Amino acid sequence: MREPISSLRSLWARPGFLVRRLHQISVAIFLDEMGALELTPVQYGALMIVAAKPNIDQSTLAAELGVDRANAGDVLARMSKAGYVTRTPSANDRRFIQIKLTAEGTALLRKASARAKKVQDRLLKPLAPSDRDVFIALITQIINGNDHLSRAPLRSGQIARARQVSTDA
Repeated sequence: MREPISSLRSLWARPGFLVRRLHQISVAIFLDEMGALELTPVQYGALMIVAAKPNIDQSTLAAELGVDRANAGDVLARMSKAGYVTRTPSANDRRFIQIKLTAEGTALLRKASARAKKVQDRLLKPLAPSDRDVFIALITQIINGNDHLSRAPLRSGQIARARQVSTDA
C-alpha cells in the first residue's frame, strides 16, 4: 500500500529531497569552516580549478565548475575585484579571457584548502570510513548518469578524470 501524500515518510524517502537537504548541510558546514575567509563553495571551486589550470578561459572554467558562463562571470568579477584573480584577454584570441590566480588568490587557496579537509571530514563523519568511498562512488554514478539533464552539464568523463588525479596525488 502506498503512503498517503500527507505522510512525511514519503517526503523523506524522496532522493531529490534528501539531496537538497544534504546540500544545505554541506553548505552550512562549508560556511562555518570558511566563514573568516568570506569564501563561497563556488569561489573555492573556481580557485582550485584556476590553480590547476592557469590561463584557463572563462567558458572552460564554467564548464569545469558545472555552472553557466554568466554565473562564472559574476564569480570571477567578485574574485577579481577582491584581488584573487586576474582576467586578461588571450594573446591568440581577444574574445577569450584568461584567468590566473594572484599571490593573494594563491594565499587564500592555501588557507581554504586546509579548512576544506575539515569540511569533508565533518560532512562524512556520520559514515563509517569504509562507507565513505562507497558513498562518493554512488553519488558520482548518479551524477554521471543524469548529468546531461543539468543546466550546465560537465564534460564527458570529467568526474572520473578528476577523481583519478586526486587519487594519484
